[in-house]
Amino acid sequence: MIRHNPLACHRSSSLVALAVAAGLIGCSDSTSTGGGYGGPAQGPGQTSGNGGPTGGPSMMGGSTGPSSTANPASGSSSGSTAGTSSGAKGPSTGGSSGGAPSGGSSGTPSSGGSSGSSSGGAPSGGTDAGSGASGDSGQATRYGSYAGCGQGTSCAAASDLAAPAATDGIQIATPDGSVTVMPGEEQFLCYYKNMPNTSTVNIGTFQSWMTQGSSHHFIAYQEGSGPFGGSQQADGTLTQCGFGGGTWVYATSLPGTMVEMKFPDGVGLPFAAGSQIMLNMHFINPGSAAASPVVKMNMLYVNNIQYTAASMTSFNGSINVPAATASGPGTQTVQGTCTAPVGSNFFVVTSHTHKHATLAEVNFVTGGQTINLVHTTDWEHPDARMWLAPNFLTIGQGDSFTYSCTYENDTSSAVTVGETAANNEMCMAISYYFPAGSAVCQ
Repeated sequence: MIRHNPLACHRSSSLVALAVAAGLIGCSDSTSTGGGYGGPAQGPGQTSGNGGPTGGPSMMGGSTGPSSTANPASGSSSGSTAGTSSGAKGPSTGGSSGGAPSGGSSGTPSSGGSSGSSSGGAPSGGTDAGSGASGDSGQATRYGSYAGCGQGTSCAAASDLAAPAATDGIQIATPDGSVTVMPGEEQFLCYYKNMPNTSTVNIGTFQSWMTQGSSHHFIAYQEGSGPFGGSQQADGTLTQCGFGGGTWVYATSLPGTMVEMKFPDGVGLPFAAGSQIMLNMHFINPGSAAASPVVKMNMLYVNNIQYTAASMTSFNGSINVPAATASGPGTQTVQGTCTAPVGSNFFVVTSHTHKHATLAEVNFVTGGQTINLVHTTDWEHPDARMWLAPNFLTIGQGDSFTYSCTYENDTSSAVTVGETAANNEMCMAISYYFPAGSAVCQ
């Protein structure tokens, strides 16, 4: 299962101490450039020697399969969007009708977005024609990826989320009227709910919806699973809590929208009978009237899975953005590196920060080239990339990932790592992959 992997550390930050206690992060005593929590644990993580949270297996568990390093095999996309990094090679098989190079190097991506929509579905062979750093309207232009949405694979405007039929899945939802957030108030609440299944079920799709106006994000954890799985509570418990919990399952930060995370065919998450799910919820009410937000999550069944999915979530503990001065806002960029087992298959990569972030990026480093995958400039609407079967982003020998977050602080106090959206920041690179394995972020 998707699992956090903590290491003990000494920190003055109450959030970090809480996260360690909850099994979210591991860290050492020295200053860190980053770290990770999340992903499947095969045992305690290893300290990077550079401090910060390092314990969580943080990127990708491997399997074999075709590499996702291509432009579309057919279609009219030129594979070139606005960006700051140089493009990789053009496709080695299957030419694009929209002018993507059939071989050689495409050079630096041009600005202005993709010139056409892809009709060829998932990429085939070769490597991508560009690694654009701004939106590409869903075309396959960032190393064979397509645009996801809402930290998932798709999303659609919605005023509610209907429960699935009992034969199709499970819905977990906070009871109507159970949460009240007063004007200007910020709350962190956890809702614990037992799943009704009487035997093991496999989940292949998550769907979520949050009330618009006061919902910032929620993370779904499985409680009591594995050595770092958190602790179960009485069914239906709703209580104040901090950031973090048990075994990471799903997350989103886009309210007023039905967000879907659909795993590839044959990939899923098994849940034993009566497993407990905890919704870790963050609410902020900027309005002038009391709000009663509701959070809903559907878990849809899938049969005959071949691989167990897992998540990677980095957590950078070195955020400390200085206060503004007469010369301008305080600034800081934090960064980290992640490595994954050869053969790991990514199918979604995205990011999560708070409002002081001006840029969050996740890059793929392969064959001496750095290729941008995620480029988020609007913290409330993070960039999300996905790969379609059979062309997942498959890790080769020597490949790695880098992530970074840049902040501007125009307040009179330093902004540090933490859970409060108004006064704290986060730098999270969130990825989903299969089969479940282990990796390390520094």
